[in-house]
Amino acid sequence: MKKFIYVFLVVAFVTSCSVVGLASRKDNQKTKLNFKVENQNVYLDGKVIAVYQAKTYSLDGGELVEEYNLKYTGSLANKQLIGDLIDFVSDRHQGAEVEVEIDPENGQFKL
Repeated sequence: MKKFIYVFLVVAFVTSCSVVGLASRKDNQKTKLNFKVENQNVYLDGKVIAVYQAKTYSLDGGELVEEYNLKYTGSLANKQLIGDLIDFVSDRHQGAEVEVEIDPENGQFKL
C-alpha cells in the first residue's frame, strides 16, 4: 500500500510539472504572436516597445557572428517582456545574437 501511494505521488508530481510547463509555453507563444515589426520598430499590441539600432558582425573564435542591437522603449514593470522580445528577434533572425539596450535615464538602475 505504501508503494502504491509513493508511486501515485510521484506520477502526480511529474504530471503537474508537465502541465505547468505546457501552460507557460503557451503563454510565451501567445506573447510572441503579438509582436510585429514595421521598418525599424518592434510593436507589442500596437505599441512600440523597441527600435532596431544596428546590425553588426564580429569574429568570435574565428567564426563570423551576426548581432542585432535594439533599444528598448517599453515599460520596465514587466521584465519578462525583454526576454520575450529577445526570443522573438532570435526566432526572426535565426542564428543571430540579440542585444537589448535600456536607456539609463529611463531605466530603474543607476550607473
